[in-house]
Amino acid sequence: MPITDKVDVRTFARSMGTVLSYKLGDTIFQENDTPQFMYVVLAGSVEISTHGKQIETIHEGDAFGILPLLDDLPVPITARASEICELALIDRKKFRFMVEEVPNFVWYVMGELAHRLRTTNAAL
Repeated sequence: MPITDKVDVRTFARSMGTVLSYKLGDTIFQENDTPQFMYVVLAGSVEISTHGKQIETIHEGDAFGILPLLDDLPVPITARASEICELALIDRKKFRFMVEEVPNFVWYVMGELAHRLRTTNAAL
C-alpha cells in the first residue's frame, strides 16, 4: 500500500480506544504535558498550536499526539477543540499493539507523522 493512500482508522480506533467528547474551546492537552495517548478525530476538528501560534487544524480521520508515544518526551504542542468533537484516545499499550499487529496501521502512522512534519515546517 503506497504511503499516499489514506487509511481510515476511525472504526478501529473507536473500538480500540476510549471515546471522549469535547466542547468548543476545550483544551485536550497543552505543551509540556506528559504524553499519554494518540488521538484520532472521529468527528469535528482540533486546533494545534505551539508557542501560542496556530500551526494546523486536525480533521476527521486524522490523528495527533503520536510523536510523544514514540520518544516519551513532553508533548510539544497544545491541542484545543475548534468545534464540538469526538476523539478516540489510544494509550501506549494499544498503540504498540496496533503498530505491531494491525495491517496498514504503521503506514497510517508514518503518513500522519510526515504530514505533521511538513505542516510544521511550512508554519515556521
